[in-house]
Amino acid sequence: MKKSFRYQKLPQGPAAGGAGPWRGWRWPQLLALGLLVPLALAWESGDLELFDLVEEVPQNFYAFLGVEQDASSADIRKAYRKLSLILHPDKNKHENAETQFRQLVAIYEVLKDEERRRRYDDILINGLPDWRQPVFYYRRVRKMSNEELALLLLIILTVGHYAVVWSIYLEKQLDELLSRKKREKKKRTGGKNSDEVKPGVEKNERLLEKPQWRDLLPCKVGIWFYTTVKALPQLFQEARQLYVEYKETKIKEKEEALARAELETLQKEKKPKIKKPKSEFPAYTVAETNAFIPSYDHGTSIEEIEEQMDDWLEDRNKSLKKKAPEWMEEDLSQLTRSMVKFPGGTPGRWEKIAHELGRSVADVSSLKFALYGQTSTRQAVQKADIDIVF
Repeated sequence: MKKSFRYQKLPQGPAAGGAGPWRGWRWPQLLALGLLVPLALAWESGDLELFDLVEEVPQNFYAFLGVEQDASSADIRKAYRKLSLILHPDKNKHENAETQFRQLVAIYEVLKDEERRRRYDDILINGLPDWRQPVFYYRRVRKMSNEELALLLLIILTVGHYAVVWSIYLEKQLDELLSRKKREKKKRTGGKNSDEVKPGVEKNERLLEKPQWRDLLPCKVGIWFYTTVKALPQLFQEARQLYVEYKETKIKEKEEALARAELETLQKEKKPKIKKPKSEFPAYTVAETNAFIPSYDHGTSIEEIEEQMDDWLEDRNKSLKKKAPEWMEEDLSQLTRSMVKFPGGTPGRWEKIAHELGRSVADVSSLKFALYGQTSTRQAVQKADIDIVF
């Protein structure tokens, strides 16, 4: 496929000088290549490799193999085999033997393929792309060293930065021009006085300074680096002072914490201990009902224990009958008061009433018959709503 580009004429015979061998990719090339890649997409990678090979080999490929331009593929293959035996690094002791053999292989790869051979023939007629084509710069950038690419990027960034600085200045200039026209219009229509507007105008004029050479990116970077290096001792001194203050603050906080702890310890030691008064519980005197409880020998049998219990109950009943005093009017009135004091439903009601009267529960229970015998006492009991339950 024929390219519709203008070319630089390539000489048919041997030419002095070459562009050097193909170099690998380097990281600084990425940005510069990105600017030219969209314009060089019309060319394939095979075309770029062919351009590099043509610049590297200063001789016509057909002349290099020793064949005619219209030679067949078989003739080219025979010439390649013949030269490969001569230029092989094992047999060729020349210092550039490896380079010559690599060029021979690359030339054979181009000429044995019909499409690539046709493209090479087109280059022989029209030449390589010149400076008016984007691929020319694209190929140059690919072959640049890291230092050259760094310099190119620095130039591009410097120009771009300076253009941005000028655009900011022109934008401020335009804003100032518009605001000046507004002020003049207000002045003509009786707005602010000229004395009030003048300080603002002078301030804006001081701000609107034209970009100088020191606004260039390399100068800005150099000035920043110089001021940073110059301020390093002061920054180091300030950092050291801050560190000393930080250490002093920590020491003071530690001392204050120790002082507070000591003060709290002293306060605890001086604080008198107040003894809490012991709560006195009311002493409860148990009725002497345990006086009649006999003691048993654990070695006795059950029959003996039953006989002892029967004897004890008989003796107890006899003693109660003998010891129980007669009920008097005072005892009955006291019984009435006790029954009012301990109403029905009180736990252990009759035991408490018996305790109040100083009598036994059985003696109080026998009052039932005495109440039926005395009318006056019965009426007093009914008034107090006494309910004797046996």
